[in-house]
Amino acid sequence: MSLVTTILSFFLQYTPLLSFLGAIIGGEETLILLSILASQGHLLVWTVFIFFYMGIITSDLLWYFIGRTKLFDWMIKRKYISKVYLRWDKLLNRATKGNNFQALLITKFLYGLRLPTIMYLARERMHFKSFLFYTIIVNFIWTSIIMMIGWSAGKGISLATDLSNNLILYLVLIGITMLVFTLLIKFLSKITKKWLIKTQKQLN
Repeated sequence: MSLVTTILSFFLQYTPLLSFLGAIIGGEETLILLSILASQGHLLVWTVFIFFYMGIITSDLLWYFIGRTKLFDWMIKRKYISKVYLRWDKLLNRATKGNNFQALLITKFLYGLRLPTIMYLARERMHFKSFLFYTIIVNFIWTSIIMMIGWSAGKGISLATDLSNNLILYLVLIGITMLVFTLLIKFLSKITKKWLIKTQKQLN
């Protein structure tokens, strides 16, 4: 129990830093974990929200600037990458009808599509001011929804562990929650990708 207390104390002491870096290095899974801990009073919920929100905006801006580098230009001119890039160009335009806000919002919830979309938009059709404005709104929506999911899951875990008062069960339930969430996001993203590709083939 002392080890768990030490870990939770560390998370509480460095919540701003862990939330900020977790947004840049991690993603949905990190936010789910932090939200679960916040729902049970181990972390301050608004601290998690504010610093994770700042971190995810910072991450998006970094990838935006990468999308405008000469290195990225060089990469997408390679034979294989060029084909993938052109296909993504068609799929994204078809799915969102050229709406940049919609493109950012939709792909934010699709595993593995956020970064390619940001770099594509940075290179092809979005000025920095427009991207900054949209990413502030999109990330507020995304962070709020993911935190609500994690918060709700955390409350469910609290109820289960309060009834059994079992530390191992507590840790197992957190692990299962994060695993199920990750698998679900990946599954939905895979289905969406297949649907987009199928739609594009039918329209060609």
